[in-house]
Amino acid sequence: MLDPMKVPQGGYNQEYRQHPKFPGGYIYSHAGGDYDAWMNAVYPLLPDRVAFGDPDAPAALVKDEPGTNGVPQTAVLYPYPGTPQAGTPWAFTLMAGRATIDFMLIARILFVQPVLNPDGTASAWSSGLIERHTETTLLAGNTLTELVGDQGDRYALVASFPGADIDDLPPPPPGYSYEKKPLDQDFTLVCRRFAHILITDGYNFQRWDQGNAPD
Repeated sequence: MLDPMKVPQGGYNQEYRQHPKFPGGYIYSHAGGDYDAWMNAVYPLLPDRVAFGDPDAPAALVKDEPGTNGVPQTAVLYPYPGTPQAGTPWAFTLMAGRATIDFMLIARILFVQPVLNPDGTASAWSSGLIERHTETTLLAGNTLTELVGDQGDRYALVASFPGADIDDLPPPPPGYSYEKKPLDQDFTLVCRRFAHILITDGYNFQRWDQGNAPD
């Protein structure tokens, strides 16, 4: 049985991803706590691509570069809650020098699509649906930043990456506005099967309250 992976505050989540269309956007992950040691001693030695057949096939996994998250949090990543396609393993192990690194199947990208402006053009934002089981805890003593939709749905900021300033947010997507409030206690977002997300360059928001918004 595969055990959940824990990502401590300041830790990292190394992913290998498929493109969502080939054949289903599977994501594998390895998590740890020492980002600098990982980037210096392990990351450069990992292969850029991993395939379970033809290494040049579009379904091959591509190495992501883990970033430091500007949102103070911890996370628990559980094994993928669905049933992967035949021939798709639940886990694999890579060599990085003399180190063996285990990766676990954690998610599948079901879709990512542009959020449209009122005139029908694409905005700087995208919406997505990810099949995964995660628990993300935003830590007390910090600020909860939310996107609030016209229909009452709420998305919490769960990740900001280098170059993205959480005190200088970009304009919100059409139909949404920002709200901020201090966190007097830890705030945990639990996703047991499907995560609805809103993303733009450097920022990742996850829905925690559906409101009256349709899925």
